Amino acid sequence: MANHVRFNLTFHKINDAAKEKLNEMYQRIRSSTDGEAWFSDMFVEGDLTYEETEQYSWTTEHIGPKWSYLEEFSEQDFYGYSAWSAPEEGVVKLLTILSEFDPKIVSYLTYEDEGPNFYGANVYEGNELIDGIEEEYDEVIDRVIEDSERLTKESYDTDTEEWADDESRDIFDEEMWEVINDAQLSFIHQTMEMLNED
Repeated sequence: MANHVRFNLTFHKINDAAKEKLNEMYQRIRSSTDGEAWFSDMFVEGDLTYEETEQYSWTTEHIGPKWSYLEEFSEQDFYGYSAWSAPEEGVVKLLTILSEFDPKIVSYLTYEDEGPNFYGANVYEGNELIDGIEEEYDEVIDRVIEDSERLTKESYDTDTEEWADDESRDIFDEEMWEVINDAQLSFIHQTMEMLNED
């Protein structure tokens, strides 16, 4: 079974015309009894059918992961989960459409593998990636140990890839998601400041 990757796209700056287009695209999403909706439904238009956008070949080329679901969506943001990776191709595809209505749209994507094998964040202006970060699990461990007041370098053996004891592992598990979230927000804040300066 594929690892779930949680993702959130936030529209930091978006004009009314782009919001209207976004809401129009949301209307294409078919309702589902389990609360999940295909991200790819948003792109069904003209000759492109729901059946085509459900095909593995279409989703991997245009969305990225083989499947990607939205759980909540609004004018401000949407979030959901996908298989193995974040739907970065789908995000760029969406932003390409929206930037026709708002060339100065600014948005950011955050994502975390459930492991977490990795996490990351991207900042976009229009459909252009301004900057992004991605860190893998070993980098997450280093970041948590550096940030923690209860863990030290001796808490984890990088050669054996083992925790010194169960308590160290428990502390890591307890602190990990907050550290990841802080790293994403710090990166986004710094990148937004850079954009504002430009």
